[in-house]
Amino acid sequence: MASKRRLSRSGDKESLTEDTSKARKQPLSKKTKESYVHNEVEENASVFVKLLKTSGITLKTGESQNQLAVDQIVFQKKLFQTLRKHPSYPKIIEEFVSGLESYIEDRDSFRNCLLSCERVQDEESSMGTSYCKSLIKLLLGIDILQPAIIKTLFEKLPEFLFEKVNSDGINMPRLIINQLKWLDRVVDSKDLTTKIMQLISIAPLDLQHDFVTSLPEILGDSQNAEVGKELIDLLTENTLLTVPILDVLSSLQLDPKLLTKVRQLVMSKLSSVTLDDLPVIVKFILHSITIVDAFEVIAELREELDLQHCILPSLFQASQSKLKTKGQTSSSGIQENSDKDCVTLLFDVIKSAVRYERVIPEAWIKAIESTASASEHKTFDLAVLLIIYSTNAQTKKYVERVLRSKIRSGCFQEQLLQGTFCVHYLVLKDVCPSILSLAQTLLHSSHQSIILFGSLLYKYAFKFFDTYCQQEVIGALVTHICSGNEAEVDIALDVLLELVVLNPSAMRLNAVFVKGILDYLDNMLPQQIRKLFYTLSILAFSKQHEANNHIQDDLHLVIRKQLSSTIFKYKLIGIIGAVTMAGIMATDRSRFFSLTPGRGDLSDEQCTQVTSLLQLVHSCSKQSPQASAVYYDEFANLIQEEKLAPKALEWVGQTIFHEFQDAFVVDSCVVPEGDCPFPVKALYGLEDYSSDGIAVNLLPLLFSQDFAKDGGSPTSQASDQKLVSPLCLAPYFRLLRLCVERQHDGNLEEIDGLLDCPIFLTDLEPGERLQSMSIKERSFMCSLIFLTLNWFREVVNAFCRQTLPEVKAKVLTRLKNIVELQQILEKHLAVTPDYVPPLANFDLEGLEVTPPTNTAVSSKIRMQGKIGGRKRKADGSKMPSPDAPSKEDNSECDPAPSDRSQVEKELKGKEGKTSVSLQNYHAYFRELDIEVFSILHCGLVAKFILDAEMHTETLAVQ
Repeated sequence: MASKRRLSRSGDKESLTEDTSKARKQPLSKKTKESYVHNEVEENASVFVKLLKTSGITLKTGESQNQLAVDQIVFQKKLFQTLRKHPSYPKIIEEFVSGLESYIEDRDSFRNCLLSCERVQDEESSMGTSYCKSLIKLLLGIDILQPAIIKTLFEKLPEFLFEKVNSDGINMPRLIINQLKWLDRVVDSKDLTTKIMQLISIAPLDLQHDFVTSLPEILGDSQNAEVGKELIDLLTENTLLTVPILDVLSSLQLDPKLLTKVRQLVMSKLSSVTLDDLPVIVKFILHSITIVDAFEVIAELREELDLQHCILPSLFQASQSKLKTKGQTSSSGIQENSDKDCVTLLFDVIKSAVRYERVIPEAWIKAIESTASASEHKTFDLAVLLIIYSTNAQTKKYVERVLRSKIRSGCFQEQLLQGTFCVHYLVLKDVCPSILSLAQTLLHSSHQSIILFGSLLYKYAFKFFDTYCQQEVIGALVTHICSGNEAEVDIALDVLLELVVLNPSAMRLNAVFVKGILDYLDNMLPQQIRKLFYTLSILAFSKQHEANNHIQDDLHLVIRKQLSSTIFKYKLIGIIGAVTMAGIMATDRSRFFSLTPGRGDLSDEQCTQVTSLLQLVHSCSKQSPQASAVYYDEFANLIQEEKLAPKALEWVGQTIFHEFQDAFVVDSCVVPEGDCPFPVKALYGLEDYSSDGIAVNLLPLLFSQDFAKDGGSPTSQASDQKLVSPLCLAPYFRLLRLCVERQHDGNLEEIDGLLDCPIFLTDLEPGERLQSMSIKERSFMCSLIFLTLNWFREVVNAFCRQTLPEVKAKVLTRLKNIVELQQILEKHLAVTPDYVPPLANFDLEGLEVTPPTNTAVSSKIRMQGKIGGRKRKADGSKMPSPDAPSKEDNSECDPAPSDRSQVEKELKGKEGKTSVSLQNYHAYFRELDIEVFSILHCGLVAKFILDAEMHTETLAVQ
């Protein structure tokens, strides 16, 4: 057999190669077999065969390729000169064409003339291209033969229009049309155009499609106008050819008015076309846009593009997840991939248009901007804005401005954004860097809704994109967290935590980036530190994964390092991190990992790890009252917000109960003795504790603490038991009552004695001795009242939810005690201007509170200034700046010593008319729970008290 055929370089070269290879595998007809067996050279006396042989082509019979002995250009030049110099020219041309017509009457011979020739080279021939054109194509390249050859081809072509593809697998009509493509010169293009359009009108639909799309490759630019008019008429008659006709019209140079007419025609049919045809139609519409009509066309295109064209892939995707049978999944998967390809092609068309035509992106943005109603916006709008933002750099600012406006007005909300990513994730994945850049820009905004929208871009990019994009999202979030901007840090941590819950397996792959944030803890607020440790702890202690040990090791290392620090700021970071991590370790797994009830309790090993960590925190913080208070408050918040596993909760409850009792509770009948200058009394008891009962040991503890600071010897009581700071009283009690609540489903009967028990205090009501007290004694009395108030506030928080009338009456009494103590406190503060209260909130925010300046003294100075004709700046008229040093504030606002003594004299006998405002001290009070205010609806509550003779006495409390 002859060597493998080299097909023509036309547009259908690949298909022809395939057709030819198929033909060789098929059984040949009888005639073909005979030709093949003999493999003879065509020998006849016709002018056609002789001139070809003289010029360098040998015709072969059967399936053998025609052989070309010379270069193609040499053959054409030689044949042209032979014809022109022939004595019978131009008649010789008719004879030559007649011989061709006779020769191609045989199908095999015609096919060979349409397929490429075989180049025959000897060893001495120069190295040239191995590709050879077909005989017909070579003859069409000779001007004097071209018109006659074209006429012959069009006369021959109808024989094959309605013929099925033969056993050789070659489509003859397509092969014939391929001969006319990419000719170097068309002698009579007008005649060729007429013949092709006539052929299209009679051809079957599949060939019509091929013939139409071949027009730009056959006809020259001079025929664009005529071809355009013919195609428009054909478009009106046959809508099935809309796509190939529009595809051709997009590549032709046509009159703008003609294009407008076609655009209006196809725009009216846009809503009814299939998804497969949409990319070509949109491409033509965008190609026909001018500066004058850009906005109107784009606005109409937005309206006509039905949402179903874009949402179809997601619907198929959703349906695929529900299909279980293999056959259904296989058949539907083909359709799904086809639809995804069509949507991708559609956006490729839009990308190309907005990249190279400036008028198109501006018009599209303007069309979206002019849409006022949120219900009119589609996922397609948001997707196009993101495409424009990533493709056209000149319109980025315009896109950002429109996005901000739409977000503020509520037109672009989370539901629309989620739908956009769900439907167009394949397209948006390619512009992931631009989406992350946009999210970063939006996070720098001062408007909360815009910041939230930017965070959602990060969230859905991580959810819908691939692993590489997910890594980029985490990197961007880490950058925000390490930036130091408080708003950025907060929102980025929120997104990070949400991603951990949303897709823990993907987040685990990026844990190394998240761990890097631990190097930037110094610049974070307590709440931000909690979020970070919460996020890392979830990644580290996922039950199903043992590959998280490296995260656990890093967390333990950081926490131990911070706890061992002597600087309170770092110790507080360690406490927050340890308690947060312990909360995750001791969390009820049945709640977190959707396990069956009863399987979420901790194992003995896990329980030991939790208790060891908490004991470490306790031992590292016990030397610092502030650190201990932080630990108690953090632990209380953990118990209040999380559902701990039963075993961990049981251990915590037992430990806290005994430690609190040993530290703060004493027998009420044993009054402590010591060097305290104030007489110790059991005050504010709601029951008769003359014989037996308990009391809160507040004053002796406070005196022991202050005395120890001055370097004195400890009191007799303090020497017998461990010294505990009264600062921890309220935080420790809050932790205790929350543990009891969790263990007993809200019942506080186990600790209800603390509601009505007295407190070891001294007479707090200021009298004649107030003015004789030293400054230290006045400060001591103020601290004692602050601590008592905070104790009562936590007691009210604890028992306000109880339903028994007697308990409610006692809670109301405690509220009354709070009001009375606040009035007494105002009197003491009025004569203690430089006093700084003990802390009540112990995180970093609480430590940065600027001590308030006594407004009573300032108001007296202000009055004196007015009387004396001098204007003094009143300290109480403006809240001190948190950033200003307190010493500078005091130097400006404090009166001179002579003025202060004068003020103190004036305050004698006027203690009830002070101008001290406790609102300036709100940071030094424990917060009341919102549930406290519900008890104020009780009205009159009767409280029954049994006196010593067992008689009942009724007391109404308002």
